[in-house]
Amino acid sequence: MKKSLLAGLALAGSLSAQEPAPKPATLPGELHQAVTGGRWWLKLRPRVEFVDQDGFDHDAWASTLRTVLGYETARWHGASVLLEFEDVSAIGNELYNSTTNGETTYPTVADPEGSEINQVHLAWSPADALTFKFGRQVMTLDNQRFIGDVGWRQNQQTFDAASLLWAPTAALDVFYAFVDNVNRVFGDDSPAGDHRMASSLVNVGYDVEGWGRAAAYAYLLDYDSVDTSSTNTFGARFAGAHPFDSFELLYGAELAAQADTGDNPNEVDQEYLLAELGGKFGAWTAKLGHEVLGGSGDAGDAFQTPLATLHAFNGWADKFLVTPDDGLVDSYVSAGAKQGEFNYQLAWHEFSADSGPDEYGSELDASVSWTLSKSLTLGLNAADYAADDFATDTTKVWLWAAYAP
Repeated sequence: MKKSLLAGLALAGSLSAQEPAPKPATLPGELHQAVTGGRWWLKLRPRVEFVDQDGFDHDAWASTLRTVLGYETARWHGASVLLEFEDVSAIGNELYNSTTNGETTYPTVADPEGSEINQVHLAWSPADALTFKFGRQVMTLDNQRFIGDVGWRQNQQTFDAASLLWAPTAALDVFYAFVDNVNRVFGDDSPAGDHRMASSLVNVGYDVEGWGRAAAYAYLLDYDSVDTSSTNTFGARFAGAHPFDSFELLYGAELAAQADTGDNPNEVDQEYLLAELGGKFGAWTAKLGHEVLGGSGDAGDAFQTPLATLHAFNGWADKFLVTPDDGLVDSYVSAGAKQGEFNYQLAWHEFSADSGPDEYGSELDASVSWTLSKSLTLGLNAADYAADDFATDTTKVWLWAAYAP
């Protein structure tokens, strides 16, 4: 058992993620104040994950602890520095395949042990509407279907990049990033932990008052380490809500096209489609959705989203982290409610192929979380995937806590 390198810092009660952002230090000579007058944060997330998967003789039991410690300076002439450490430790016996521990007789739980610098970057705002960031940083764009931080896994996904955000009005924002490397959830000890690239990400959003947000994007991914992931994706989405007398209408639509680029040996020419419709009735929310990731059946010719927060899409059992060559059609219904300190979610998915007759399977997902205080939340999540023509029957259960003093 590897003890956490940072868990002892839980005693440092003065480190609070709830403190207000530091005040700007703008006068000459206030560099010392900027360095010492910033904000600290500490986050702890213990979790037990259980996996029962057909094809394995043993069930997986993964007990892990994520510890995050960070500091951001106050601003000095528009500039600030952020440094954040992250540690993932196994608590007890490692009865799971973390992807790096060699326990391949168990199902995979992609939470390998390791300590690393999660974020380190310089931010500079020469004007109120413009911010540059240089270094390792978190990026989450739109609903994270294409660009996300994979926040569910214990090791967060971050990007080594130069980025800018320009928001000339309250409604309009323009984001650009040049990405040199992606620090993936598998950690530094895994060959799949880093994806080197020279990629450009562009996202332009506009808030339509009273209706929602429109966005157009271009994600130009040119990989050095995984040539088959080199693609250009162009798309647009609109999502939002509109209130009526007795309920709130929810809706979303998105279209995108993807093609191979760079040294990709595969011919990729596929489309993405999303349509969602739902409503909010008091504390209850319900939604119907239909998502299509195109695939022709030819090797490598399927719509992929390798930088997404994939766990949030196509079922929590994570059976479709890579789109099959025949593509993926996910028709789903979800419902949720927030009552006092409790939050409930329930979803049902039917999965099938985009090309060909295959019925992949179905999945039921459920969760309940309990917010005890501003600092502490407890949760129980479960996923049950019933396979037809794809993968194997899989049941997963998570018991977790999130603590940020």
